Amino acid sequence: MSDWERYGWEPDGSRQEAPAPPTPTPTPMRRESGSSGLAVLAGLVAAIAGGIAWGLIAKWTEYEVGIVAWGIGFVTGWAIERAAGGRRSPELQVFAIVSALLGILIGKYLSFAFVQRDLGLPYGVLSGDMLTVFRENLGQVFGLYDLLWIGLAVASAWYALRPQEVE
Repeated sequence: MSDWERYGWEPDGSRQEAPAPPTPTPTPMRRESGSSGLAVLAGLVAAIAGGIAWGLIAKWTEYEVGIVAWGIGFVTGWAIERAAGGRRSPELQVFAIVSALLGILIGKYLSFAFVQRDLGLPYGVLSGDMLTVFRENLGQVFGLYDLLWIGLAVASAWYALRPQEVE
């Protein structure tokens, strides 16, 4: 191999232009389907269903299984993320947290109402009088241990919709 070929020189002493490096093909942008309205609706449905399920579990087992509250937070975050088409944002995190807290409140209310009915309170589960009794006893319904499950539910709902890190 001659010096001409080794260094890419032309016989007149000039150098060959190096080929331009290939330009990287842009990665296609991910199309996000779904809407925020649908995501909020999905979160509310998941929270209400989770709250009803928790209330019924408490009625049937005669024990308030706290880990179900954590599950409500996870399920609401997951439902909102699916309905938003995979989109994750701080706004959706807020919707998920509020939905999870609503689901926990529904579950706590139903478990309270079922216990009160079993104890002989003459009010219906969904009556205004039962709601008044619930509000008057909030300090007894929510204890310090509930804060653990509520915190885990809020953290799960928030974490499920954290925005993706851009590299």
